[in-house]
Amino acid sequence: MDEYWIRLSPLLAIMAALIGLLFWWRWRSDRKEERAHVDALTALAGTLGGRVVDPAESAAWSAGLLAPMRGETDGLVNRLGTVSRPRFDTALEFRRGEWSVRVGEASVKKVAQNGTRTDHEHRIEVATSRLAPMRISRRNHGGTNSWGRPRRADDISAQGGELVREVPVTVAAEGGQWHRVAFPPGPFDAQFAVFTGDPAAVSRLLDPETTEHLLDQAHGLPSVLHFEAGLVFGTRPGRIGPGHTLDVVDAILGLLDRMGVAPARPPSAG
Repeated sequence: MDEYWIRLSPLLAIMAALIGLLFWWRWRSDRKEERAHVDALTALAGTLGGRVVDPAESAAWSAGLLAPMRGETDGLVNRLGTVSRPRFDTALEFRRGEWSVRVGEASVKKVAQNGTRTDHEHRIEVATSRLAPMRISRRNHGGTNSWGRPRRADDISAQGGELVREVPVTVAAEGGQWHRVAFPPGPFDAQFAVFTGDPAAVSRLLDPETTEHLLDQAHGLPSVLHFEAGLVFGTRPGRIGPGHTLDVVDAILGLLDRMGVAPARPPSAG
């Protein structure tokens, strides 16, 4: 038996070295990709007159209203497949006209076939004057929920899941109610579900011009837009991309302009 292991030991040593080399190559590749991403964000910040936020300060303005990677950790299946706690990694702050904008990035490690993978999302936030709390969600016909079961045909807010119906932090703190806003049957009602604590105020904000803009930009906007505590924010899957992030920001700002919403100083500005 000892002779067997003696003959086998060189092979085991080679296998261990190859595995170590594979992990080193993966680490090196990830580091290179991360440096390239940081360089791209820094360059984008420079073109916008903004800044890349230090990682220690990267938590979203709306972190207390919505946890990072909520869509990737909701439900039993998602929780079982989560390896690390979701976290905010970095953020980009800049001004777009009179608007203060923050685009933050969050990540979480999930179980994958060959070990683990890192999933990302980016959150776009705009500081605004105080508005009636509201969530606008694209309706999602078909597909499966976070339990892997087919969605019901009447699940009008499936794109945002239970998050859309869930009473926001600020509304719950004041003991307020949370209602779905009724719109006349038509293209907007077929594509969007709106929930709020003040249906009358939201009906005034979502006039025909505004709903037309939402329909035009439906697939460019975050699947759920949150209006709460002087912030408008929404998340999209993946990392911040210089090629498309500004288009999403401009679509949100176009919506706020049509609503007649005024810019405000961001929370970090005091």
